[in-house]
Amino acid sequence: MIPTDRPLGYWIKHLDNLLEESLDRVLARSGMRRRHWQVLNVLREGPRNRAQIAEAMLAFWLPASVTQTDVVDDLVRRGWAEIDGDVYALTPDGEEAYSRVSLDVATLRAQVTQGFSADEYAAVVSALARMAENLEGSEQGR
Repeated sequence: MIPTDRPLGYWIKHLDNLLEESLDRVLARSGMRRRHWQVLNVLREGPRNRAQIAEAMLAFWLPASVTQTDVVDDLVRRGWAEIDGDVYALTPDGEEAYSRVSLDVATLRAQVTQGFSADEYAAVVSALARMAENLEGSEQGR
């Protein structure tokens, strides 16, 4: 039986903490942090300059977290990204690192969604998105 004695906010925060901790463990095995993974994903879409990387990552950066410059520079030091002029691109080693870690991330995602049908998963994501839209709409009306 699923406990319903706790409100939605509790379960969202609890799940968020579990997801963060689990992903941190997966990425740490490859010497990465979440921001490395996110920038690798951005660069997999194609070469980007720093401003484009920053724009793509805007929702993920926290004021007290590592800076976007630190992460991009670290990827260059590792040989996972290279710079040509002011444009960054993934290197073959970066593609390999992404491919290796993406298997671990896919395993984690499968663990999280174990027991869910595709329709159930879509319904959960849709409901959460709708709740966010409801709150965003109420914030704009103020």
